[in-house]
Amino acid sequence: MKNTVLILSLFAALVVTSFWFIGSKKPELTAEAREQLIADGLAENFAELSEGTVHYRLRGPETGPVVVLVHGFRTPSYVWKDQLEPLSDAGYRVLAFDNYGRGFSDRPDGDYTAERTDRLLMELLDHLAISRPFHLVGYSMGGATAAIFTATHPTKVRSLTLIAPAGTGDKTLLPSLVSIPGLGETIFHYAGDMLGRASAEKAANASSDPERYRADHEAQTRFDGYNQALLSSLRHYPLWGAESAFETVGASDLPVQIIWGTEDEVSPYGDAKPMQSLVPKAIFHSFDGTDHLVPLAAATKLNTLLIEFVEANRLRRTSGGIGGKARGPEARLEPADCLCHGDDAQL
Repeated sequence: MKNTVLILSLFAALVVTSFWFIGSKKPELTAEAREQLIADGLAENFAELSEGTVHYRLRGPETGPVVVLVHGFRTPSYVWKDQLEPLSDAGYRVLAFDNYGRGFSDRPDGDYTAERTDRLLMELLDHLAISRPFHLVGYSMGGATAAIFTATHPTKVRSLTLIAPAGTGDKTLLPSLVSIPGLGETIFHYAGDMLGRASAEKAANASSDPERYRADHEAQTRFDGYNQALLSSLRHYPLWGAESAFETVGASDLPVQIIWGTEDEVSPYGDAKPMQSLVPKAIFHSFDGTDHLVPLAAATKLNTLLIEFVEANRLRRTSGGIGGKARGPEARLEPADCLCHGDDAQL
């Protein structure tokens, strides 16, 4: 009995101290820190939104079709560096942002949920005065984010690309363990940076510029709140169980393509088949021999598919009829996806 009480007391103490330990010795992201990040060429633009400051990257002509890139669980907007220039060179207005808790965006208190990211994206689009429909691309956890955003705001999305999307399948051991109060904090305090560094090293080796990738990773992890945000996302984000959003997208006429590496063990390639069942009209591409790091390891092939897909779906779709066909004179056309010839342009 005494041993049991002792063990429970030690565990209670562990819970209390763990909440203080995690990330407690790292500096905060301040205005001065962000100015230095810009000077060092690591950061680009910042927007003041309702829950804090958000870092974003914006490239390409203002009048071009808008492509929004949504990153995954651990790696923020710099994961898209091999996509930003090719897409902007193709004439697109390309937006990538750091989710709250990642990169150089603020780490606000509270649960890290899909609803919070949805609000961030809506506010960022408003901040940038982007009102016309855009082409949405989501990678890994960003795939679940993109599907939920599309299901919630269907008139804002012209096409959807899902790259190794999370949101289906079974929860693995680590997320189950970190759901335990205190234990998750301890794991991320003592092993979070180590695990992140190992993951970043693998990604760096798959990238076109390993040194640049390592510098980007180290820059974001040196600020307070990063590990806390990851832990909260594991607990509160629909990394599993987002099937209803994919099903809603699949029941629509929205153009969708799904891209998946056959060697993916993070978002297991075995989840591709049920995903195709949820979004049966999607165009599916398998990248043979590629693991989860599609934007890095297969950048050229991915960029080609993204450009081809956006080009194929720049025509305005009509609303109100089956298969996108207008039902009659009252049916209305959706706005164009670029300002090439004004908002009413027929592309």
